[in-house]
Amino acid sequence: MKGEYTMNFGWLPSLGLYIIGLGFIGVSFKSYLAKTSPSTKDKLDALLMQEHEAQFARSVKLPNEFFIQVDVSLYPKIEHKDCSQIYQTLVRYANRPMVNLQGKTNLELKQTYGAQTLESISEYERNYYEFLDISIQYAQILYENDYLCEARQTLETCIHYHCDISKCYHLLIDIYKKQSDTEALNRLRPIIEKEMQHSPFLHKVLEML
Repeated sequence: MKGEYTMNFGWLPSLGLYIIGLGFIGVSFKSYLAKTSPSTKDKLDALLMQEHEAQFARSVKLPNEFFIQVDVSLYPKIEHKDCSQIYQTLVRYANRPMVNLQGKTNLELKQTYGAQTLESISEYERNYYEFLDISIQYAQILYENDYLCEARQTLETCIHYHCDISKCYHLLIDIYKKQSDTEALNRLRPIIEKEMQHSPFLHKVLEML
């Protein structure tokens, strides 16, 4: 009959295979979960319980030893216009409360000091990295104005405060090489491996040695 439409069911076998495939994947995944989920679930439950308890941990005052006490006298002061300006900025930043949270988790911090302190602690950590950034900028200005020894001292002081910023080590390695200080380069390797162990730039820095 004109205009009559006949349905084509040729796609049914493909659909059947597709459904069977999904079923096979589902059974396999369920079997995998059955083998691995008990211990994983126990760990997750324990973690969730710790997080829940940490949310209600009593807030305590951060102890003085938790903060980094910056000794500004370790940073060389140079009577040069460009250097002096950034040195003054460095001094201002050095007086801010700052902390280094490397190796510490949010859960540990909440358990120890209370969840309400996390916002303040995060701000203190930002102060720390801003201070390091300013310090490295100061070293760069010193370096560009041929104050190699002063730039070196500034960067080594950054390391004293456990700096993990790759730019610090890039510049310091360059200075050591300009000064032909092989011993300093050799001493620097284990320091880099320790301070930058969690940095994605670790291997690139080590390649410079």
